[in-house]
Amino acid sequence: MDLKALTYEQQQDFLDNGFLIIRNYYSETEIDKLQKKAFNDDNLYKNAWDKTDASGTISKVSLWQELGNDLYSMFSRGRRLVDAATDLLDEQVLHTTTKIMIKEPFVGGAWEWHQDYGYWATDNYHLYPRLVSCMIAINEATEENGCLEVLKGSHHIGRINHLKAGDQKGADMTFVEEALKHHELVKVELKPGDTLFFHCNLLHKSNQNKSKHPRWAMIAAYCAQSALPFKDNELKVYPLNVVNDDAILNWKETLNA
Repeated sequence: MDLKALTYEQQQDFLDNGFLIIRNYYSETEIDKLQKKAFNDDNLYKNAWDKTDASGTISKVSLWQELGNDLYSMFSRGRRLVDAATDLLDEQVLHTTTKIMIKEPFVGGAWEWHQDYGYWATDNYHLYPRLVSCMIAINEATEENGCLEVLKGSHHIGRINHLKAGDQKGADMTFVEEALKHHELVKVELKPGDTLFFHCNLLHKSNQNKSKHPRWAMIAAYCAQSALPFKDNELKVYPLNVVNDDAILNWKETLNA
């Protein structure tokens, strides 16, 4: 399978805007396989955390750090995603976390305005904001079911202090409200297989899912070698044993996967 190498223009868009959307980054066949796995994976629900927003509404998150030979790892370890993260950060990367985000129909909670680096810096001791998140749409993300919303170019502001908002940590709204005056609000609507890459200092949020349609996304996060935690903490960063792109389609369910 051909690798989907990023162009110079795509890399420049990421540097300028703090995010990059690539449509059909994964094929219909690859996403169909991911859907069948995720939608029928009891462990995702069993291990999911309930995260309440400021109004008390719940979203579910299943998160892990160590990659294995399961299907999710074939995406996170896949050369396509790892090479893209390497290109965007312009240095070797390591995997930090992979998570599945689940917003149930009608009840899926919001995510308050925040920067990932807003809490990664203090929780995980990354000295530099050299991390990227790669969000793969498992099913359709629309304004109605609570798609991600970003402030274009807001990563140039730098890290903003974060405060408690429900079970979440949200950016200081004094700064967010000012940022809204200067940065375009982009609603990131995605089709299955579309992938959003976003900088760790990009301000983003999502609204509650008040539709009848669920919103599922898989997010793999990577850290540049220069931004590895400088102090021990609960985040364990593992080397990446990269697999070729065809690993997704060649993957088969086993008792150990």
